[in-house]
Amino acid sequence: MKKRINATLYMKSRIKWVRHEGFYSLSDPQGYLFSGGRYPTKILPQDLPEWFIYGYLYKQFGYISAKGVKRLVYSPNYSFDNHLHKDDFLYISYGTEIEPYETEWKSTWYKGYDHLVYGSMIIDFVDAAEKYSDYDVQDIRCEIAKKRAWYEERNAGNPFK
Repeated sequence: MKKRINATLYMKSRIKWVRHEGFYSLSDPQGYLFSGGRYPTKILPQDLPEWFIYGYLYKQFGYISAKGVKRLVYSPNYSFDNHLHKDDFLYISYGTEIEPYETEWKSTWYKGYDHLVYGSMIIDFVDAAEKYSDYDVQDIRCEIAKKRAWYEERNAGNPFK
């Protein structure tokens, strides 16, 4: 039986808030995924099409679709040189424009995105979006290369970084 795959995000567990206890992670004993990280499904990881990328999303593990991507915005962070992509963000939209706005602290954030990925998952998602959405990722690849060059320059000769 073919499963209906409607969401762009499926998580292995969902985060639940319990008053006076805090947050805890709730997994399905049969291994079913949670659509959008919230709603229980009868979908198993092996039911997902190949364009779903596995990784660490929203402080837990899950799968995000690289098909149907309409817009991507890569936001590198040049504040820390002790890791390459940990504090970088890739904003993903399957429809609307991703628009920048300035906060009261003069930093740029974005609105209009559906999901964001961070860390090493950025590279995997960019590769998958190019393959499954025919998205032109050349500009993002150039920015990633600039970030890598910056990181390598700042850490040249340091064997511990």
